Amino acid sequence: MPRNNKSIRHQPFSINGLFCTKRKYRNEKEAQEAAEFQMLHDMNLELSVYKCDLCRYWHLTRNTSDKF
Repeated sequence: MPRNNKSIRHQPFSINGLFCTKRKYRNEKEAQEAAEFQMLHDMNLELSVYKCDLCRYWHLTRNTSDKF
């Protein structure tokens, strides 16, 4: 009789991902689209995007300085 065990897909463990609590975007384009959507929703909001050194994903920030 064949087994009915189904393999479970696990995400690779990443210690760097544990430190980031912000919403993550896979690439700059996704992050920029999310920022534009938020700024259309709230006209007084100004957002920029940056790549996080800890998790290597993209995040949004209200800080619009050129240091990112």
